[in-house]
Amino acid sequence: MEAAALERYLKTVGDQSRLRLLKALEGGSLCICDLQSVLAISQPAVSQHMHRLKKDGIVRDEKRGRWVYWSIHTEHPQYKLLVDLLQLLPAEAVDRSEDMSCK
Repeated sequence: MEAAALERYLKTVGDQSRLRLLKALEGGSLCICDLQSVLAISQPAVSQHMHRLKKDGIVRDEKRGRWVYWSIHTEHPQYKLLVDLLQLLPAEAVDRSEDMSCK
C-alpha cells in the first residue's frame, strides 16, 4: 500500500465516531437505526460516516427488505490492521437482541 493510500485509510478509521461505529460492527452486521443508537446522533450524520467508510471499502452494505445492514468488509486489504486497532478499544454497549429501533 502506498503512503498516500495508507494515510487516507488511517484518516478514515481514525475519526472517533467512525471508530465507535466500526467497534459496534465488530460483532456483526447492524442496521443504520442500531448504529444511530451507538453514537446518539441523527440518522443522516451516521449515514455520512457510513458513506465515507463504504467509499474507502472498509464496510459493506446489504439490503434486507426495507432495511440496509452494514458490516465490516473482511476482504479489505487492511482488515487485519483494523481488527488490531479495534481490539484496543473498549466494547460498545449495543443491543443485538432485536432490531428494536428499526421497527
